[in-house]
Amino acid sequence: MALQPCVRIALCDDTAALLPRVEALIHAELARRPHEVQAFETPAALLEAAGAAPFDVAVLDIQLPGQDGIELGRRLLALCPDCRIIFLTAYIAYCQDVYDVEHIAFVLKEGMDARLPAALRRACDRPAPGVADSRRLTLGEPGRAVQIPQRDILYLEHQGRVTRVHTLGGELAAEEKLEALLARLDPVDFCQTHKSFAVHWPFVQRYDKTVLQLAGAVRVPISRSYQAAVRRSFLAYAATLAPTGQEQPL
Repeated sequence: MALQPCVRIALCDDTAALLPRVEALIHAELARRPHEVQAFETPAALLEAAGAAPFDVAVLDIQLPGQDGIELGRRLLALCPDCRIIFLTAYIAYCQDVYDVEHIAFVLKEGMDARLPAALRRACDRPAPGVADSRRLTLGEPGRAVQIPQRDILYLEHQGRVTRVHTLGGELAAEEKLEALLARLDPVDFCQTHKSFAVHWPFVQRYDKTVLQLAGAVRVPISRSYQAAVRRSFLAYAATLAPTGQEQPL
């Protein structure tokens, strides 16, 4: 059996009294997995260490001296693009702001005993770069079909008689209804937001009442008739980031 690589974890929180408690939760959850934890009280110290050796996971408080944890997360990803970020905060008001930075989970400190271990499992079990999710969406007919990895789909847009599938590699068009394509996609990760639009939740950076914002200034509308369904879909997706039964922040 191959040895598991050591997971390098950075922890940044300016509340010194909280650091031992968070470290204890990390060590307990990863007791069977090689890992090391480095704790920092300032963003500057963490970034200096990340510049010397990249981290695999970072648990970041949002309220930090001199620089908030969201900006710290952005700068950390510039140094360590494969780092998985978990935001840890005492304030639920930040639950939408964190969508400005790619992250694995948003954990409230009051519930971290239950939710942080699950977030750590998700962060550590995420496939390494280049390890693909095998699920695919097939477009076209036998003899001229194309298969798209579901993980690469950003959003779908129905126009006239075709549905345009926007992916990381470009745009493809299918002469099918939006609902027909959605029926073949992951029902938790994908959500219809409008009669003509559907979105892939992992690429959503910000969720507002009437619009979802993706990278590259892409804005996917949420029509009034779909608002309740979008909220339910988001909660179902967010539940995959937390233990069953834990209430989600939005």
